This record gives sequence, structure tokens and C-alpha cells, in this order.
Amino acid sequence: MENRINTALIKLFYFYLINTNYLKSRTTTFIRKKRGGSILMPEEGSSLPEDIRKLDSYDMRGAILETPLLAEKGYKLVEGLDLGKTNRKYTSVIVAGMGGSSIAGLLLQSYLTNEKLRLDVVQDYSLPMWADTNTLVMACSFSGNTEETITVFKEARRRGCGVIAISKGGKLEEYTKVSRTPIVILPPTPPRYQPRTGMTTQFFAMLRILERLRLVESRAKEVFRLKDDLKPQLQILERNAMALSEKLIYKTPIIYTSKRFEAVGYRWKCQFNENSKIMAFNNVFSEMNHNELEGFENPRGNYHSIILRFDEDHRRIQRRMSLVKEIMLKKGISDTEIGIRGPSLLSKMFSAIILGDLTSYHLALRLKAEPSLVYLIEDFKKRLGPYVA
Repeated sequence: MENRINTALIKLFYFYLINTNYLKSRTTTFIRKKRGGSILMPEEGSSLPEDIRKLDSYDMRGAILETPLLAEKGYKLVEGLDLGKTNRKYTSVIVAGMGGSSIAGLLLQSYLTNEKLRLDVVQDYSLPMWADTNTLVMACSFSGNTEETITVFKEARRRGCGVIAISKGGKLEEYTKVSRTPIVILPPTPPRYQPRTGMTTQFFAMLRILERLRLVESRAKEVFRLKDDLKPQLQILERNAMALSEKLIYKTPIIYTSKRFEAVGYRWKCQFNENSKIMAFNNVFSEMNHNELEGFENPRGNYHSIILRFDEDHRRIQRRMSLVKEIMLKKGISDTEIGIRGPSLLSKMFSAIILGDLTSYHLALRLKAEPSLVYLIEDFKKRLGPYVA
């Protein structure tokens, strides 16, 4: 009985979106609904219906739509930071983090591909052997209590690496006070906001750190323009997300990108895992052409392929994507191709991220899942117990 009621509430929500003044009609760009008509979304500033607020009790949607504002906020967090002895020349940079914090590092690595600086991401308990006094380690933990990040922070200090922490507080902040290590304190967030909602702030804080250390060229103009680039897109991104989420009910998404934008695909995958509570996978061109492609011969699953195309993709990668689409069509695998457009690389990356975040959010609503809470992860951490280094 309860399941039937919840299903009815979800249907009522989408009927409400399409048939009331709560909406503003605009034309869909790169995803089209199968059966005519527009997919519409709430006007900016409107509140969600009461029934949907019960499903989204911690306002994941609000956190996602705040993304355009977080770029400038994260960037400015570093302005007053005293870099102290950390302000020196480095030949390599390591971002240490897990979950959303590591994704911030992976996206930064992707964004700075054309820079000469070596930038690696550690999602583990230890640093690579080559890390030394010429290495800057940015230890990122939204909560400040991520045991892998804290362990790497301590190791980096022992090795004489330059170290800067980024966190809301927790044990990591305590360690920085004892060791007099610079720390960027992330701004307060509403209770129960999940670490993945802090990814954007951490990305731009790290970018600004690298700029202040003169390790990369300034991107200030692009950063400060990002809010104006992204905000007008929010409505159409949400409409497209709602349309795509409808295609994904009872499907397993596989997200494909070029190698350069692997971090974007990985963010999509993780958001489906955490927000929608479903399995999802990501892979890259052209590596998948050398192994995974053969799996389409006997897929044994109800998959839906999502191909994210960027203008920056190599022309041979674009050719490969088109051929794979033809193969999937012959093998009966449903797919959606999304062309990512924008005036700058940053705007393209973050519009793709917002689209993925919103798609996972609306899929969660369709599946009657609370998008914010992660019961399995929290229970796992409790069962794992405290870590003693």
C-alpha cells in the first residue's frame, strides 16, 4: 500500500511540473522526449511541492542548483590564506582525498591537462614513492575525518612535502593546528549535506591555491564569468535531466567520455550510485574499443549507454563514438548522446556535471529514494570501526 502511495506521489509531482504555473516553458536542446511535448521544470526561486520535500528532505536539489554560485565562493576562500613555508616552488602536486574530494582533484587534473605541472590524485592510504620536498600535497576532506586523507596528510608531513589542507574542520583541522599547516576552511553547510555537495567549492579552492603559488596561469576571468555562464542554463539542464531520468528507470547506466573528460563521467557514475542508489559504470574512449566493446556481443544486462561529447575530443575519438553508437543500436542497447556546449572549458565541464547531478536526483525521485542519505555507506563505516595509524 505504501509503495503504491509513493508511486502516486511521484507521478503527481511530474504532472504538477507539466501542468501548473510552477513552470516556464522553454525548448529542449540536446535530449528529446520520445513522445512529443516539452519536459518542463520549476521556475527559479520556487519551492518544491510538500510531497517531494518529504523525499528530498535534505534539499539535494537546492545543493545542486547552487553550483554556479560555489565557483566564486571556493575561489575567494584562498585569498586570505597564509601560505607560510608552503609558499615555494614545486615540480609536482598531489591531491589526496576520497569520494567527492577526490573527484574535485580528478576534475582539476582534467582541467589543467595543458599545463606542464604534474598533478596526481591519491585515493588511498599512502603517497607514491616519488613524493618528496618538491611535491605539494593538498589534503582534502569535507568532514575532516576521512581516515585515508588524514593518513596521507601525516605521511606528507613526515616526508617534508609542502602540505595544505582543505576541510570543514574535524580531526584534520586539529592536526593542522598542531603542525602549523595551512588550511582552507570550507564554509558551513546545512546539516546532513553530503560530502559530494562540497566538490565544486574544493575544486575552485585548489585551483586558486595553485595560482597563488604560481604553479599555473590565472583563470580568474573564466572563474568569475562561470556563474553568468551556468545560471541561465539551469532550467534547460533540469528539463533534460528529467527526460533522461525517465529513460533510466530499471536501467543500468554506462557513461562514456573521452579520456580527457573521464572525471566528468566518473562524477556521473558516483552520483547515480549515491543519489539514485543504483549500480552505474563509466569508461573511456578509445580504451573501451580494445576490450569492453566485445562485451556488447552478450551484454546480459539492461543497460543504457550515455555518451558525453566535448568539442575538445580528438576527431578520431568522435568517429569511434559514432561507430559504437551504431553497434549498440544493432545489439539492442539503448543510448543517449549528449553534446556538451559552452563558452569556456570550465562552463562545459560544470554544465555536464550539473546535468549528471540533476539526472541522478530525478532518477532517485522516480525510484522513491531519498537522494541525500547513504545508509549503506554510513553503516559500513560504523562496522569498520575507528582506524589507528
